Amino acid sequence: MKPVVALVAALTVAGCGGSESGEGGGGGGGGGATFGDEVTVTASDERVAHGLQAGRYRLNWRAPDCDSRQLLITPAAGGEPVYDNPRPTIPILFVNGLPAGEFFIELIGEGCDEWEISMVKV
Repeated sequence: MKPVVALVAALTVAGCGGSESGEGGGGGGGGGATFGDEVTVTASDERVAHGLQAGRYRLNWRAPDCDSRQLLITPAAGGEPVYDNPRPTIPILFVNGLPAGEFFIELIGEGCDEWEISMVKV
């Protein structure tokens, strides 16, 4: 009777995605995107999608020759910006409640040819 119990246990474990040796198991290898927790974007990266984890981020920006500026974080899939600061004056800002996903991170404005934005999850 013991061999039958062992066979049933082995089939049950295998059917659930596990293994007798206790190695991993299950998990859907659905190859989703891996998102980072920090990014640095420059004017040359404009309109390049960057993947970010969900959370709160410290955003530092630098735009030496840009008087009229707007900071935007927009989903790469389209839609309204998740962050929009029309006239930032402080070079260190916080972005709260950013959802996970791919985003266009940019600084726009007249004469804004050289700029840099860094974001780090806090």
